[in-house]
Amino acid sequence: MNGATFGNGPESVSAYEYFDKAAVGAGFLPIAAGHVLDVVEAVLGDITEIDARTELLWPRVKLVDTGTLSVREVPDHLDAIVKTASGAPVGVQILAGVPAPDAHFGLEVRGSDGWLRLTGDHPAGVQVGDLALSSSVAFTEPDRPVATGTGPTATEIWTGASINVGEVYAGLARDITNGTHHTPGFAHAVHNSRLVARVEQASRTGRRQ
Repeated sequence: MNGATFGNGPESVSAYEYFDKAAVGAGFLPIAAGHVLDVVEAVLGDITEIDARTELLWPRVKLVDTGTLSVREVPDHLDAIVKTASGAPVGVQILAGVPAPDAHFGLEVRGSDGWLRLTGDHPAGVQVGDLALSSSVAFTEPDRPVATGTGPTATEIWTGASINVGEVYAGLARDITNGTHHTPGFAHAVHNSRLVARVEQASRTGRRQ
């Protein structure tokens, strides 16, 4: 699996400087890595073991709107090998600071009966925009997103961003109508936060978590 984002690179703007501060808890690992690992678990089951290495490739970030340098306190690169509840091992690499045209997401799963591939092309990461599913075997096409992700107030780079939010609201509507609880909630968020903490622990200690 490979993930990439145009963010968290050697340049940023002052409005986004807080993403690079450890105390905020909204840096590369919780956002870029957290969303990618969430896809792994959605497709292959919970991550049961993690070997990981993080790096801080750009410790000084140029804020292009002010011309000043800011100190990045959090990692901006991840390589990991994980094992899932289904028994499938997954190699994960997540890159930051990738030029927008080159920032892609891809997950390929191969088994005895064929392969399936999930891809995305939004430069902000897998959590933004639509995803495409392909496979070597026939499958029923998934429903189209309820939101188009386009609108008069969104800048071009954020086209598609509302697709994710639209699907959450659609899931909540289905749960309310059907009396179910399938939409990710606070417990899911806690699980993901603990998963990112395990990645950090694996990288810090060099021990499988």
